Amino acid sequence: MALLDLSLVTKTLVEVVKRAIAVSPVTPSGTVNVTSLPPDRLEDLDNALGIYLYHLVEEAAFKNRVWPNRPQPPLRSSPMGLNLYYVISAHSRSTLSEGPYREQLLMGIATKALHDFPIIKDDTEVGGVKVMPGAMTGADNKLHLSLRHVPVNEAVSFWTAGSKALRLCSYYEVSVVLLEPEEPERATGRVLTYGIEPFIGGLPRLEGSRNTIEVTIPGEATPRSFELQPAQVAVDDVFTLQGRALGSGTFELLVRGPGVPQATEVGAAWGASAFGDEITAKVQPTIGLVTTVPGTFAASVRVTRTTTLANGTLHQTAVLSNETPFQIAPRVTVGAPSSAGVFVVTGQTFVHAAITSVSASIGSTPLAEGALGALDRGQFAIKSATEIEMRIPDTAIPGQQLPVRVIVNGSESLPTWVQAP
Repeated sequence: MALLDLSLVTKTLVEVVKRAIAVSPVTPSGTVNVTSLPPDRLEDLDNALGIYLYHLVEEAAFKNRVWPNRPQPPLRSSPMGLNLYYVISAHSRSTLSEGPYREQLLMGIATKALHDFPIIKDDTEVGGVKVMPGAMTGADNKLHLSLRHVPVNEAVSFWTAGSKALRLCSYYEVSVVLLEPEEPERATGRVLTYGIEPFIGGLPRLEGSRNTIEVTIPGEATPRSFELQPAQVAVDDVFTLQGRALGSGTFELLVRGPGVPQATEVGAAWGASAFGDEITAKVQPTIGLVTTVPGTFAASVRVTRTTTLANGTLHQTAVLSNETPFQIAPRVTVGAPSSAGVFVVTGQTFVHAAITSVSASIGSTPLAEGALGALDRGQFAIKSATEIEMRIPDTAIPGQQLPVRVIVNGSESLPTWVQAP
């Protein structure tokens, strides 16, 4: 039903006209050259008739057509419908009045032939000979021919735009030629039964994430509670996803972010549990089999529900919710500083292939990267995946409590302080 070699269509038209000339009662004397050359290249031939493909366009009606056993998308697996446009002209070398007569005779025979065979199929014969090339047969190819009504002024401008003299021509459209697609890598399965089955409870949807942190501000005895939305949690912290239609079935929590570019099931260790329209989970050191690193993540939920079909069998339907953001922050613990203001921050994770940036600050001073073991004031250096060495800036006042911030992949650590010596 499709082809890739457009010259096969041209060869078909050439064969139709060639066979029609051979059996015509007014066949001219001498050899008639029926060719695929354009009009300007017929001047070297005598008794010549050119059938030249000069333009093609996509058939709009086939753009959104659904093809059986063809996946949608990709487009490369579906045929492309084309309309082909031909110009037909004749040429005689005779410089006498016989020359134009001969050209007009050839044009008349060609026009009648294409009129008499407006549809060309595998079994179409002209003069007892099948005209469609063997490479096109057996694939249900069907060509529809029609003479285009080109206005006189447009036909004349085709020649006057160049340096060639005006010549008798006709214009034809061949439709629809299907351009051969690539074979699909997979096909849809066979539908054995069908029915309308309601998805009870509605489609799952996440509306946000949140968590609560407790911070003891220096100088205060009682910790303060803060609710963060979207959630900002470190490893071993609990967060909550809220939404709709999250129950009524089993579910899996999936996350996507640094180190896990595709939505990945977090695993049983996260202890994800649902209550009403909320899901709680505890961040673990791994996401599936991948190390958890700080950064911005997207959480989604896959809900699987079991329903009983009309025939009494059980059917499971899995539906994926939308994604909602949350952050995994680097967990940090500040060690006691030395008299020189050097201290070590322990936590996770500071070194990993999925970590693209690490920065730090003490108070309002951003720290510059320095040499491990030889830090100047206001510098930091990464010792390992779980340790960062820092040195307090020289602007610090002895005894002053300074907030320490570690930012990994754009995710900031939860509040903590260091006391300047």
